[in-house]
Amino acid sequence: MIDPAAGKILISEPFLQDPNFSRTVVLLTEHNELGTIGFVLNQLTDFTVSQLVDGCEHIKAPVFQGGPVSLESFNYIHTNNEITESAKISDGLFWNGNFNDVIEGVKLDVFKPETFRFFMSYSGWAPGQLKGEINEGAWLVSDIRNEDIFSCTDEELWKIAIKNLGGRDALLANSPKDPWLN
Repeated sequence: MIDPAAGKILISEPFLQDPNFSRTVVLLTEHNELGTIGFVLNQLTDFTVSQLVDGCEHIKAPVFQGGPVSLESFNYIHTNNEITESAKISDGLFWNGNFNDVIEGVKLDVFKPETFRFFMSYSGWAPGQLKGEINEGAWLVSDIRNEDIFSCTDEELWKIAIKNLGGRDALLANSPKDPWLN
């Protein structure tokens, strides 16, 4: 079993009843004695960055619902190590940074919008809370390739993540949303 850590993902079990996390993949950006922070990678909203952030009319990238915490917050992950003040999540993957670098970099075509994933809100767990949920079977912890983070926007990412686990867990990818309707 893999332990949760920054750069790992949480894959929700297929029948998780919480609508915030049904068939989701959550990238963990911070996991320590103070708690855990992450972002749901596959809950696309109807918004773009240009609609939510003043001065970003040129950034038409989609915005994702990062989780149920702090709905007014705005965060992003990216693959651009040139963005100052970014926090390294894992090899080639970074969290936030100087947003003026992002605005100018996209405007000058130095950074491509597809190397970012923007989020309104985030997912958070108090110390020990996530470990309890994992022990109850709500989450599977795994690795993910950076390419997969930025290439899928919906339930397909959940299926890819489950299949990548291999073994018996991979069979869950084909499970129906509501087994009682089967």
